[in-house]
Amino acid sequence: MFSAEDDHVLMQYYNSSLEIDAVSNKIVKFGAVASICGGLKANYSNVAPKVMYYSARGPDPEDSLPHEADILKPNLLAPGNFIWAAWSSVGTESVEFLGENFALMSGTSMAAPHVAGLAALIRQKFPNFSPAAIGSALSSTASLYDKSGGPIMAQRSYASPDLNQSPATPFDMGSGFVNASGALNPGLVFDSGYDDYMSFLCGINGSAPVVLNYTGQNCGLYNSTVYGPDLNLPSITISKLNQSRIVQRTVQNVAQNESYSVGWTAPYGVSVKVSPTHFCIPSGESQVLSVLLNATLNSSVASFGRIGLFGNQGHVVNIPLSVMVKISYNTTTS
Repeated sequence: MFSAEDDHVLMQYYNSSLEIDAVSNKIVKFGAVASICGGLKANYSNVAPKVMYYSARGPDPEDSLPHEADILKPNLLAPGNFIWAAWSSVGTESVEFLGENFALMSGTSMAAPHVAGLAALIRQKFPNFSPAAIGSALSSTASLYDKSGGPIMAQRSYASPDLNQSPATPFDMGSGFVNASGALNPGLVFDSGYDDYMSFLCGINGSAPVVLNYTGQNCGLYNSTVYGPDLNLPSITISKLNQSRIVQRTVQNVAQNESYSVGWTAPYGVSVKVSPTHFCIPSGESQVLSVLLNATLNSSVASFGRIGLFGNQGHVVNIPLSVMVKISYNTTTS
């Protein structure tokens, strides 16, 4: 903290460093210099971004409640480790920060403000975007690589976390690491509305009383056969693929007219076909994509793939695929 006398000296220094134009009487040059001393020194040798060992993973494909594992979680990664953040000086949660106004914090509480700030910037540029469209812009443009161009790694244990790590999957990082500039220029977005989410919630067994309690809405008014893969999300997750399934996604062009080509890598034990494989989409128009997934091998764990939409104006839209194959066969006896 500075005293009033210190403040006065600082203001004198600041004012003496200004260069003011004699004609316009406007400041044309700032010459003041300041530095922040103490604290931790920045380390630029660490690999980043990286999924920390304490970061939540999911969803659980073996969840006992149907359809809850059919939505990709987490959605994406954001800076959340050792973040310099505001702190209440009267807070008693951590003795080492007692009386301090700032603290180095880690966790979702630090990642969420980064994403909220980006969401506000997206809404400023696209004032008509729904929450789902904002989420789509963030997810579909996320980066899959660390600062050196390698795959994003995920720590797997508390003990020696950097010695126990492997490439991150969508269940570790969602769509990837948030890309601020990309999110402000997504090209295409996946949108969903209130009724879509209500239909999904009402399709979960036993949810009707809960939905009524929190929203005042009666599930009898909604189509309760909308499941996780049916939501128009920038990802596709199927926890129990039996034989085959067709999933549709609708994209809307929020940029200029553009032509897209479609490519994909299939999860293990699954064949994938996306149609159309090429499309031209005018500004403001929509295009429906059909994704056919055929199970080829049973698997006890989820496997992962990706669909990419590549525009001739430079837009790249990533759609992660997460599938667990559970093939059941009809048997007869004689």
